Formats: sequence, C-alpha cells, structure tokens
Amino acid sequence: EIVLPEALNAAAASDSSTALRDGLPIRFLEYMGAAHSNHIPDIIKRKADADESLDAEELRMHELQENFRNEAKSRIMRVAKEAMDLLDASCDQISKQFLSARQPPCLNEEETKLTSAGRDPAFKIMPNMLVRLVRPGVARLVLEDSKAVLYHCLDNAKEYHGRPMSPLEFEMDDGPALEQLIRTIEPQWVCVQDLFHDSIEDKVGVTQALFDEGLISIRED
Repeated sequence: EIVLPEALNAAAASDSSTALRDGLPIRFLEYMGAAHSNHIPDIIKRKADADESLDAEELRMHELQENFRNEAKSRIMRVAKEAMDLLDASCDQISKQFLSARQPPCLNEEETKLTSAGRDPAFKIMPNMLVRLVRPGVARLVLEDSKAVLYHCLDNAKEYHGRPMSPLEFEMDDGPALEQLIRTIEPQWVCVQDLFHDSIEDKVGVTQALFDEGLISIRED
C-alpha cells in the first residue's frame, strides 16, 4: 500500500526514461489477451510436430506478442527496482504510523525517578552519566529532508490518534549518536561520553534534548 504507489510514481517521473509514460502499442488488443494467449503457441506446437513452417502472419503475431511481453517485463522491473530503493523509507513510514497509533508508555515510580519527570527542570546531563532509552520501541529515527528526525509516542493521547506526534529534529551528523541512544535499552546502559559524535558538547547536547523530552533514563555512578 505504501511502496508500490510511490515506486510507480517515481519510475513514471524519472528523467532517465520515459517508457512508463509512453502509450500502449497501436492495435495491441488484436494479439494480446486471453483469447490470443494460447492461439499462437498452439499453432507453433502443432506445426512443429508436423514439421511445418509458420506463415508470415503467424510469425508476425508471435513476434508482436513476444515484444509486448518483453516490454511489459522491462517496465515492471523498472518499478520493482524503484520499490526496492524505497523499501527502507516505506518501512519508516509504517513505523511512524505504528508509533502514532500506540498508547504512551505508563512508567512505574522507579522508572519515573530516572527520567526528567523525576528530576528538577534545570537538571543537566553530564558526560560521565549512564543513559538508555526509557522503554524499548517508543522512538524511531528517520531521515527526512536532509534532517535526522526522531519520532516518539510519549506525548500520544489515550484516545486513538487523539494528538499528532511532535518529532524532534536534528542535524544529520547527530544521527549516529541518536541511533545509539534509542538502541540502548534495559538492561544495557551507555556512557554519554562514549556516544558516536565529534565533541563532548555535541554528545551532551543530543542526550539532553532526549532527556528533556522524557525519552532517556539516567544512572549516575
């Protein structure tokens, strides 16, 4: 429902080929369709068994059918290639739909103490702190318009689709650290200073953004 329509549109709009925008061959109904699907092959088999040659019209019909099928296969494969290229992006769309429809997690008292909800609003993340995603599966990182966008369900309403998601937007170079954070789940922890990023400031900044949103649990050792 997601991949094929987008793949068809992408293939049709391609600058490299106009094949999918071309019309069908003139008078193709005279040699294609169920009524013709077995007619020519049956003639070919019968004459081959009788060691007879096809006449010019039979050869022309057979050639037209083969050309039509080969061209149709070529166009279908072009759409299939676009579909494979769009597969990851389509899976991200499905994950966003799932996140928007699910209930927000209900944290217990001990879990809440480890999040921003159990801390002073001015609490600051430090490089030596251990962190992890508050619950598995509550967030998804996708790439949109040259940005790393983090979708999550923490702000979802109790009613189905009662509130639109409010994703967090980051620069592309924040992506590896974000992916590391949302992949670190109970019982694992990751130290902020060990995140995949260029500087300590960037590592702390990304973690602080997720912590302020309620997505990160912390452990101070």
